[in-house]
Amino acid sequence: MALEKLVITNECIICGCNLDFNPDLELGEILDCTDCGSELEVTSINPIELTEAPTEGEDWGE
Repeated sequence: MALEKLVITNECIICGCNLDFNPDLELGEILDCTDCGSELEVTSINPIELTEAPTEGEDWGE
């Protein structure tokens, strides 16, 4: 008997494609959209909410 993995589906807030991921998400985790490449941050676990991850600027060694 094959074991089925639980998968959660949510929508990318940038392009609208379906994202599948494991249910063991952590708050603050960064996910990559497989369609548009956007980085999405998990901002809530229950219910699952995603926001566009903040971009970090280069500090160029300063």
